[in-house]
Amino acid sequence: MSPPPDDERAQHLAEKAREHFHRGRLKDAEACLREAIELEPEQGAWRMHLGITLQALGRTDEALRCFELASRRSPDQPEPRLAAAVAAASLERWALALKWAEDACRCKPDLDGAWACRIESLRRLGRREDASLAFYMSQQQVEHGPASLQAMAEVLLEEGKADRAAWCLREALRLEPALARARIRLAQLAADSGQSHRAIELLTEEVRKHPGDVTAWLAFGDLLVRLRRAPEAAEKYRRAIELDPDSAAARGRLGALALAARRLDEACAELEMAVRLDERNPGPRLELAHARLERGEIAEAARLLEVHAERTPPEQDDRLQNPQATASLGELMLRAGRPALAARTLSASLRFPACARDAVVLRKLALSRYRAGDLPAGDEASRRLHRLHPTDRAAAYNLALSSLQRDHLDEAATWIRTGLGTHRGDGGFRRLWIRLWLRRAANLFRRDRRRAARSD
Repeated sequence: MSPPPDDERAQHLAEKAREHFHRGRLKDAEACLREAIELEPEQGAWRMHLGITLQALGRTDEALRCFELASRRSPDQPEPRLAAAVAAASLERWALALKWAEDACRCKPDLDGAWACRIESLRRLGRREDASLAFYMSQQQVEHGPASLQAMAEVLLEEGKADRAAWCLREALRLEPALARARIRLAQLAADSGQSHRAIELLTEEVRKHPGDVTAWLAFGDLLVRLRRAPEAAEKYRRAIELDPDSAAARGRLGALALAARRLDEACAELEMAVRLDERNPGPRLELAHARLERGEIAEAARLLEVHAERTPPEQDDRLQNPQATASLGELMLRAGRPALAARTLSASLRFPACARDAVVLRKLALSRYRAGDLPAGDEASRRLHRLHPTDRAAAYNLALSSLQRDHLDEAATWIRTGLGTHRGDGGFRRLWIRLWLRRAANLFRRDRRRAARSD
């Protein structure tokens, strides 16, 4: 008996979709698959193919829903479950990724990719012990598990076990020489241990085996930046842009290189594109603010910094735990004429122990508070700086100057002596000393005049 017309049409549409996909006509493939599914809603395989097409189009949220529906239509198939796990992981929805990875493992216990996603999800959820346990369970189920070894390497790196992590990555590559991105991680470990030549060898092999992998080209560029080979790094970033013109990461890095070389027009163009492509990433916006400042566009730089603070409130920004980056951000805000914003940002960074002890951060904090017109808060930051770094010149100088401004001359004298005790012959303190004596002389003169006026 011949199949019903709807069945024939649905099958024909599914075949056309496959042809369109292989020719790179993804929109046409999507349209055919949607029509086929409308005719035959129970076809789980077609929903799976639609999910793959949507993922290739960069619509991962929609792809995830397709994979979830395909899993319900095909309860015995592990592939849709693994695809759902991978899609959820790419969206950083780690609890959901774990759920689907565990489902895939139950459906097919020897599926290496499912175990790898399970290990990665557990690590991202902060459950390293469970991730390690999942890895040892995978070893009992999977005969050759390169993906699981690669995922376990990240767990070991978080535990500070770099040698064991490197072994896992080498073993993964032995089992699967074409495994993507394992060489990138090995190269980073080699660079960390001073083996720059080995790192370059690994990345050269990675881009040869995976010439279309944007991540590999970015990693190669990052290594060359680290080795102070900026022109070669720029070539790698441009190659990444050729592969993916919408790569915000590549454009942001290229813009940062141009800024460092003071090619300001090029820097602004690339960084503006990076900001448009990825509004959530604060890095390019801050670099763009820096570039605008260098071009003398202070108002635009200030606007960008205000947008940054609005979208990434300092009180919630974990990146402020890096003292050097925090001090640089504070300096940028001060140069843009936003001392109150700098004070807020630097104050928020004090919740991190490294910043709370850092002399440069505390100096910038005191300066920003003084410039914002908050003299008591500036004194508080300077006293904190003096307690932690008793020989720091800025702390004593700030407090001496503040005391002079408030006409607390004895206190000013104490801080000037403190400064001269550790910075003998310092011109700044000597000038303050002269100002102090002039102020005292003026006070004595006014007092004598008042006495004379009363006696008259």
